Amino acid sequence: MSDGFSLSDALSGPNNPNPNAPPAAWGNQPGAFPGYPAAFPGLYPGAPTAPAGFPGAPTAPAGFPGAPPAPAGYPGGPPAPGGFPSAPGMVPPGASGMYPAPGHPPSGGGAQPSAPQPSGPGFGPPSGGPVTAPKVPCDIPLQAGLVPRLMITVAGTVNARPNKFQVDLKKGNDIAFHFNPRFNEDGRKVIVCNTMLQNTWGKEERTAPWFPFEAGKPFKILILCEQDQLKVAVNDAHLLQYNHRIKELNQITRLSIMGDVTLSNVTFAMI
Repeated sequence: MSDGFSLSDALSGPNNPNPNAPPAAWGNQPGAFPGYPAAFPGLYPGAPTAPAGFPGAPTAPAGFPGAPPAPAGYPGGPPAPGGFPSAPGMVPPGASGMYPAPGHPPSGGGAQPSAPQPSGPGFGPPSGGPVTAPKVPCDIPLQAGLVPRLMITVAGTVNARPNKFQVDLKKGNDIAFHFNPRFNEDGRKVIVCNTMLQNTWGKEERTAPWFPFEAGKPFKILILCEQDQLKVAVNDAHLLQYNHRIKELNQITRLSIMGDVTLSNVTFAMI
């Protein structure tokens, strides 16, 4: 069963459906509490200036509304040493230390931006940033395997005279998810999805409603991991979904891409 999070939530679009809502949308507010006329001037619409430290009042001591910039490390202050609010190395709520949100380095003791980034087996792309222009075929490790709300973005260009290409998510020698656009299968264009266990392919799924790839044209593939399925979009339009056949998501630790494409970048982010 899905966790209720849709791939459309991750596609381009405004985050706030009504960003210019007037204050009236918050409910009607009286001029002041009955029986306490102007007890705290400035707290309600139309009231005169309030004492320092209240909304609408003159400049208050540092740390209160309307005050000058706060010391480093506090909300609104300049960057603080690693580990404090607003400091380098922190990851926003909902993001994982292994798969940081775009533009944020790992948390939880991860390497700071100026520190050398680890590489080699078991380590994924540094700081969750893009793997720029990987050569095809390529094999990219996933630091912690698949996790719900991990978004993988593969951007590139289809070669001028393509036959096929594939994007595979692997668990050891098994292929948990095989995404295989074919440009000329018996004169047709088709997308085949499948899983391979112990060198044996399962039942193919050919349910894509259209074929979004064109020879010589750029593309962007988005693969969103959910608890029970993967959702795939191409060029910001939802294409298909694929139920997990391998349930041990944390053991799906490699992304492999091969075929008739040239890649510009591959990125990973928690959303």
